[in-house]
Amino acid sequence: MTAVLLTAIALLCVGLLMFWVEPLAVLSALERLTPNFTYRVRTEHPLVALSFDDGPHPTFTPQVLEILQRHDAKATFFLIGERALRYPEMVSRIKAAGHEVGNHYFMNGPTLHHSDAAFVGYLEQTERAIGITAGPKLFRPPGGVAWPGQLRLARAHGYECVLGCAYPHDPMHPPVWYIRWLIGKNLVPGAIVILHEGISDPTRTIQALPHILTAGHQRRLRFVSIGALMRGATEQVEST
Repeated sequence: MTAVLLTAIALLCVGLLMFWVEPLAVLSALERLTPNFTYRVRTEHPLVALSFDDGPHPTFTPQVLEILQRHDAKATFFLIGERALRYPEMVSRIKAAGHEVGNHYFMNGPTLHHSDAAFVGYLEQTERAIGITAGPKLFRPPGGVAWPGQLRLARAHGYECVLGCAYPHDPMHPPVWYIRWLIGKNLVPGAIVILHEGISDPTRTIQALPHILTAGHQRRLRFVSIGALMRGATEQVEST
């Protein structure tokens, strides 16, 4: 019994370590276990993709846009459909600044209890609300969780299902130093960064963002949208 308890504690500790440290060394195993998700893009080009979830927000989205403009960075904003309908001017502002929009479902809640028909309906409602018209169609399920069948449905509707490999769990409001550290250590070519500007209080994320962008530029990395990162990798393959 003691051995079983010790084993359980050890597994819990390993799980917590993986959760908070996110070592890139385990990424290949994660990709094999969940092949329906894209966590990174394999490329030698010095490109990193930025993404922001849960917007648009009338107060915080403009703050993020201003920082990105100041640092000459582009990003993908995964927008919630009902919020996009509430703040259409923010959706237009994101696009006008040259950023990409992605589908983050119609409401900020789990998809797991939705039927296939409801899932597709909400996916399509959000697509119309945010106005995806060109480039790759990107979907990130709320909370990063969906049934495999739902992910297959999304792919059947032309979506690439995207998570990331540098996620500081900012909805849990970790300290600024942790957000900076976690993303900084995982800033490598092809990485996809997940941040949130649409949560109730993204202050720490917004405080960490300039440092993250500066750190990337010091490593000669360019911050782009996920679509641009994918196109860059495709161009690299075609040129070899």
